[in-house]
Amino acid sequence: METKARQFPLLLERRFGPLWLCQITNSLNNQFLRAATLWILSGKAYAVFGMATLQVEIIAWFVVPAIFTAAIGGQLADHLDRNRVIIMAQTAGLVAAATSIGGLLSENASLVLAGVAVSGIQSTVFVPAQGALIRQHLADTELTPGNGLMTAGRQLASTISLAILLGTMNGGGDATHILLPALAVSALTGWLVSFRVPVSPAPRPDVTTSWTPLGALRETLLAALSDRNVFLAILGVSWFWFTYLVFLINLPAYATDVIGAKDLALAVLLMTPIIALMLGALLCQPASGRRVELGLVPLGALGMAIAGVDFYLNSPEAAPAAASGLRELLAYPTYIRCLADLATFGLSAGLYVVPLYALVQQIAPADRLGRVLGGMMFYNLLFVSLALAGAQWLRSEGLSVHAIVLIAILLQSCVAVYIFLLLPEFLLRLVMWVLVHTIYRTDASHLDRVPPVGAAVIVCNHVSYMDPLVIGAKVRRPVRFVMHRYIFQIPVLRTFFRLAKAIPIVSAKKDPEGLEWALDQVAKELEAGRLVAIFPEGMLTRDGDIGVFRSGIERIVERNPVPVIPMALQGLWGSFFSFSGGEPMAHVPRLRWSKIRLRVGEPIPPEEVTADLLGDRVAALRGPHR
Repeated sequence: METKARQFPLLLERRFGPLWLCQITNSLNNQFLRAATLWILSGKAYAVFGMATLQVEIIAWFVVPAIFTAAIGGQLADHLDRNRVIIMAQTAGLVAAATSIGGLLSENASLVLAGVAVSGIQSTVFVPAQGALIRQHLADTELTPGNGLMTAGRQLASTISLAILLGTMNGGGDATHILLPALAVSALTGWLVSFRVPVSPAPRPDVTTSWTPLGALRETLLAALSDRNVFLAILGVSWFWFTYLVFLINLPAYATDVIGAKDLALAVLLMTPIIALMLGALLCQPASGRRVELGLVPLGALGMAIAGVDFYLNSPEAAPAAASGLRELLAYPTYIRCLADLATFGLSAGLYVVPLYALVQQIAPADRLGRVLGGMMFYNLLFVSLALAGAQWLRSEGLSVHAIVLIAILLQSCVAVYIFLLLPEFLLRLVMWVLVHTIYRTDASHLDRVPPVGAAVIVCNHVSYMDPLVIGAKVRRPVRFVMHRYIFQIPVLRTFFRLAKAIPIVSAKKDPEGLEWALDQVAKELEAGRLVAIFPEGMLTRDGDIGVFRSGIERIVERNPVPVIPMALQGLWGSFFSFSGGEPMAHVPRLRWSKIRLRVGEPIPPEEVTADLLGDRVAALRGPHR
């Protein structure tokens, strides 16, 4: 049996727990600092949420200096011991907090904003090292739960900061009396915890760091652009921050000016998307299992789009009364619908962004991962700047909050569709997972025998039309299936097979040129380092037994000497999709939740591969169970 990936137990382990605490305190520092700065400079409690211009300017003080140092932070994560980089970053955070606290106590705005700028620079040093440490200390199966916890931690920090600020406002007190001590405690705690981050040797200690922003930026962006899939993931993350920030910046004005929310109603509206994003991030692990499940990305993007469009179509102005309190907020369908949109948006955002973070860490080269993550932070900050400037300009043009959010959502949806069209197999793999686990109870053993990277051929017995879906749902990597051209041309399913990049094949007797074309496609997939699955029997079993394996598999391996992984399916004979009882899908299905098994054998070196040997291995894996 395959063990499940752990999530919350990671918090108790030194390889992850101290880094997570550093992330929490770092996020708290930034939140406390910006909140206290807004409070001091605005001069009025509720004006904090009405002064969108001031809010944007303070975030700009954080973002603009960080843009010029993101590349340097990425290089440091590759060239120095990463625990030293974390200590450096947390020390800078301590300096930023002390500078801002001094400025806030003396009411020196220049000193306050200088602290905000130092905080932004500190983040560009911390974030690439943090992401590289996750990859260095966690296994591939732990990347999704690790990134889910990190993303949830950031939202937890936002919730704590917002709760303190709103609680103080509702009590009529001075928020700085709480925010400043909290900032000092958080910064000091983060600095102390950073010494518990385990030693993490640098992958490129022989390379010197370029301290000139332009020189470092050139090298970092080249590292980020070196792999097309990495860059697409970076693009997806950056567009996420663009959309999410536009949403959050405009939400306070929407809550107070459009809905008329106050007190607890205001808190509920502002915290709903933040808490929902935290839950969405944590749900990525049970939804992904032990792999980086990119099928969640288009699913999350779809949820964000639906929630954003419905948020635009909803009309709180038509409600009978303003939601000045929580009772009014929950009394009218318009406001409940608004909360549902916010919750759906946040939940979907968590499902969208966590797999992309994990993907970058998984596929970027280890010796330049820090620079790749520095490049990702540069793009994130660049898109955040565009979001700030764009939202400010649209407000000056008189656009409503609804319209601004709709524009951001539509742009996000266009990028998500573009990514899906380039990599459709990831959503299809998620669809296969949902379909298979809806119809069957599944069990898989030794999936770790499938290599996490590199080319390999999968061979399996062929019992039913569901076989490719079961394999595709359980194997942690996208699989290119070779299937009979007759099946490939089935109406409706043809579109699905094409999106999944399946390879239609036909016998040499019927179409020798078609066979050669199919073998060429298989060779191209293997040369690209992908997994190709083939059913060497060539047809579905008519009696439940394993047929003779044909010699085509030998031609494939002879042309591309890659390992061959035998697999065996159990429990699908007798299903609606097999020949048991007649033609597949032509008889009445049995309404029971059947249990099926996928057994994975040891990879066979290419020089040992023969059709007979593979048939024997698959038969041994399947055993007497059909």
